[in-house]
Amino acid sequence: MTTIDIIFQFAIYIIPSVAFFAAAWFFTNKWAEIQTQKHKLEAIHKPEPEQQLSELKKHFFPLQVDAYQRMVLLMERIAPNNLVMRLNNPGLPARAFQQTLLENIRNEFEHNLAQQIFISADAWNLVRNSKEEVVKMINMAATKLEPTAVATDLSRGIFEITAQLDHQPTDQAIAFLKAELNKQL
Repeated sequence: MTTIDIIFQFAIYIIPSVAFFAAAWFFTNKWAEIQTQKHKLEAIHKPEPEQQLSELKKHFFPLQVDAYQRMVLLMERIAPNNLVMRLNNPGLPARAFQQTLLENIRNEFEHNLAQQIFISADAWNLVRNSKEEVVKMINMAATKLEPTAVATDLSRGIFEITAQLDHQPTDQAIAFLKAELNKQL
């Protein structure tokens, strides 16, 4: 074997290997360069944390407003005087009317349970406490009735209790909800 044959044999193995490693090195460096540029562009276009928070608030705020509206509507619907007037059924026995009122309050409240996510804990506690106060008023009026009493008797008892109060139990919750929403505006 001559020196030329050895060099030729050596070249047959070395040249493809060098070409392969050169191509791998070139493409790896190109890929790394592209990734670096991509990260730089993302950093430029990525919103600041304050901007991200602003975007979140922009999408969250309409849901909050809706929740406050629904809570005020709930309070208006379960206000004792409004509830009695809306569900009035004069011929119904008082106990059946009491159950109708309590069931309506429970249904209204359960229908709006998820809204607590969008309002403050203080607002939610006030809504829940107002509902409980209305339930107490209805039950208190019912305990004063004769077994033969009808819905009008229970209605009268509820109206008498609310007349003794400076404001209905739901009024404070409504005022708080409105004030809290106005603070956020």
